[in-house]
Amino acid sequence: MRVAVSVEDHVSEPEALLSWKSVTLVLLTAALAVVLGTLAGYGATALFDVWSRIGEPRAFAAGEMEALLTARVAISLFAFQLVTILLALVANALFARAGGTFLPFTVPRGGIKTFALATVGLIVLAFIYGGCVFALDREAFQHDINPFADLMLARTWWLVLIAAGIGAPIAEECLFRGLIYGALRRTPLGIAGAAAATAIMWAFLHASYSIYGIAAITLIGIYLALVRERTGSLLTPIICHGVYNSLIVLILAFAPNSSLVAG
Repeated sequence: MRVAVSVEDHVSEPEALLSWKSVTLVLLTAALAVVLGTLAGYGATALFDVWSRIGEPRAFAAGEMEALLTARVAISLFAFQLVTILLALVANALFARAGGTFLPFTVPRGGIKTFALATVGLIVLAFIYGGCVFALDREAFQHDINPFADLMLARTWWLVLIAAGIGAPIAEECLFRGLIYGALRRTPLGIAGAAAATAIMWAFLHASYSIYGIAAITLIGIYLALVRERTGSLLTPIICHGVYNSLIVLILAFAPNSSLVAG
């Protein structure tokens, strides 16, 4: 029995185009997921504030405030990610009746080797781009990375590692390279147009970044969409995304005084 899905499979069995009505419903569902996820994040932080008494005028132990603030960020991310994943799964189950899944959780041909090559490709691409930005505009580079570096100074930094290395890849890939890309690729936009459009939408979630950071997110988004297309599996971009995010967090956690952070 074949488990792997390859590009050749897609070529031999072309998928029918979706109606714009169906695509619009997918996009509205994705927008709803972002809105409800954001609200869930706010709600989770409000409950955390009550539980931790972080806003009360009291004495905090050494490092306690930093630990609470980092945990607060992680809790907000967890809530957003959980809601996003659940809505993506529900939406996929409903839309799948009309013509196949948008979330192909299949093992690609080549298995671990495919995962490894795709991940190495992403890391090389991101580090080359990041190195160019660091050389051209160090201030912009640090603007994007320092907020995360500050979180890594707290003893609860490992919560951010879980949120960034596991939660974010699953949630964001299910939503963007799963639902949205899965729908747009079956329109006249095609693979290239869908990859670009999905990457730009994903970049909007990172609007606080510098122009270089937004460009990086867009570039990575296009890469992840093409990886998803090439391997026929959503697992590949999830793993690429997770390893990349985890690597960044670990560098910031264990090399806080490096030139990347300190300048």
